[in-house]
Order: sequence, then structure tokens, then C-alpha cells
Amino acid sequence: MMIRRSLSFALLSVLLAASPALARDAGICRGFNLEDDPLGVDLYEVTAPGRTYFVKGASSDGEDCPSTSPECQARSFLIAGDRVVVNRTAGGFACASYLNRKGSDIALWLPLSALRKTNPEPGWAGNWRNAEGNAILEIKEIKGGDISVNGSASYNNGQSVNTGEFNVFGEARESTLTFAYDGEKQGRIEDISSGDGTCTVRMAQLGPYIAVVDNNACGGLNVTFTGLYFRQ
Repeated sequence: MMIRRSLSFALLSVLLAASPALARDAGICRGFNLEDDPLGVDLYEVTAPGRTYFVKGASSDGEDCPSTSPECQARSFLIAGDRVVVNRTAGGFACASYLNRKGSDIALWLPLSALRKTNPEPGWAGNWRNAEGNAILEIKEIKGGDISVNGSASYNNGQSVNTGEFNVFGEARESTLTFAYDGEKQGRIEDISSGDGTCTVRMAQLGPYIAVVDNNACGGLNVTFTGLYFRQ
């Protein structure tokens, strides 16, 4: 037993020394991104009085963050009533993404003790855009309790502009919408074979946000709808 413990400890030490980034990964918050399932993220509301400061994640300067240490406190803060999208929690902290009406965004840790999970009724209608301003969702309520969703996105490489778009329908009462789009008609993701190049999109309505992830096949090179959107 002593030999096994010694070998395990030695192996762990080698792995941590060889790859410090892996050792810190649990403390890194990248916010909502293409690795997330928008159908699995949650909306939280700040409930603590006064200012709730964001908390830095793990970094190369040796800080043991996230923690309640003053050295881990970021400059940005939220106040009671502000709402954030949380894609994961760890050690009493939530990896949170926040967008304001001006399009400014921040993705850092927040103390879970200052937050409350909420379940808002879906409210799709409106004009929505991402923080970069290069993707827009125009959503309208139509007869029969449905919604029409027109999406447009672009990527400017300085010499040319690549674009992408989709025009689909969903149910206003549902908080999620998933679809495949071949440029002319809407289908189900489940009916699309892997790697056939058809645009697939998953989105969730989260109160002041819409979370979207696509498969990078919804337009020209580097065009994507993936990200968080806020109502304009």
C-alpha cells in the first residue's frame, strides 16, 4: 500500500509539473463559449446588498484564485438585480457572463452566496445582438403562438466580408429552440448526419439573454452565431 501511494504521488507531481495549465483549469472561467450547451446553462440574479465584485480566476502569477482573498478581487462589480449567465460552478463560485445594454461584456467568477438561480418565462420577441455587434437575431411573435427568427452574422477580415443567415420558426412558450437549416428550409438536428455541412443551431432564452451555439457551418469562413445576445 505504501509503494502504491508513493507511486501515485510521484505520478501526480510529474503531471502537475509538466502541465501547470491543467492543474489550474478548474480555476479558469472563460464564460459562455462554443464548448457549452446553451440548453444546459442557467440564469442567476445578484441578491447581495451593495457591490458584488467579480473574482479573478487562476493565472500564471501564483494567485490561488478564485477565492475570497483580496488579491483575487477584480475591479468590476454588479449590484442587486443584475443577472448573469452561469455555465458552471466550482468551490463556492460561479463562472458568470454579464452583458449590459451597451454591449460591454465580462466573464469572471462570482461568489455563489451572492446569487440566486432564477427560471424566467421565455420572452423571445425583440431585436438581439451579440457583444461584438457582428451577429443579430430579429425575433417576432406570429399567429398560433409561434415565433419567427431571422439571424444574420458576418466576419470582416479587412479585405472581404463573409456572411451567414437563417430564417426559422419556433414556439414562443418554449425556452429552447434547436434546428438544422440548409439555406432554404428548417429541419431537425436529429435528422442531420455528422459532417454533412448543414447549419445546426441550439439556443436558449434566458430572460435578458439568448444563448446560442452553432456548428460553424452557418455561413462563410469564420462566420458564427455562437455567443450571448442582449435585447437592443
